Amino acid sequence: MNDEVKPKLELIELFSTPVVRTNIGREFTEDELQLFNTDIPMYRNENSSFDQSESFNIFDNFAIELKDIKTFCEHELKRYLEDIEGVDTDITNLNITESWLNKMQPQSSRGMHNHKNSYLSGTLYIRCLPNDNIQLSRAHQMYDTVLDLPKEKLTKFAAKVAMIPIKEGDFIIFPSHVPHLVGKNETKNKERISLAFDTWPTYLPSLYPPYK
Repeated sequence: MNDEVKPKLELIELFSTPVVRTNIGREFTEDELQLFNTDIPMYRNENSSFDQSESFNIFDNFAIELKDIKTFCEHELKRYLEDIEGVDTDITNLNITESWLNKMQPQSSRGMHNHKNSYLSGTLYIRCLPNDNIQLSRAHQMYDTVLDLPKEKLTKFAAKVAMIPIKEGDFIIFPSHVPHLVGKNETKNKERISLAFDTWPTYLPSLYPPYK
């Protein structure tokens, strides 16, 4: 077919996955940094190469120390529901169900995973590495169940992984089913610290209009 008579190509982008990035907009306090650096008990799972807090309820266990940070996270969750999903937050909101600290020492990494039994997940970055990022994948790529055709060029529709740059104080919210990973800490003496949490919807059923 002659190029001059080719029909116009209309690209319709369907059902994108909303991920938001913002920043806490302030320095972490000395008390907060002491908590993250030394005061939260950590453990290393023998099946992993990174450290996590012994408790998965640090927002509750350190309610006074983390009050301001939790308030910020809850505000951003509400804004995501209202601005991204159009949710009526007078009826439905999100409750933080689990919260924990991650520490990645040199040469440690976190492989591809997602968060089950959660609606939205969030991560606040306390200490970052040079050129730090989080990598998110298409959900089906986690299970290798799709045909992978040879590519001549990379487009945003064919990409398997999206790499989101992050810096200290950044806060990421993403749907919990989205697989994500953290690459290896290639530094010799720098530690990466992040605070993560999961959520579940709460609602007031008496405010829902009856079905007719």
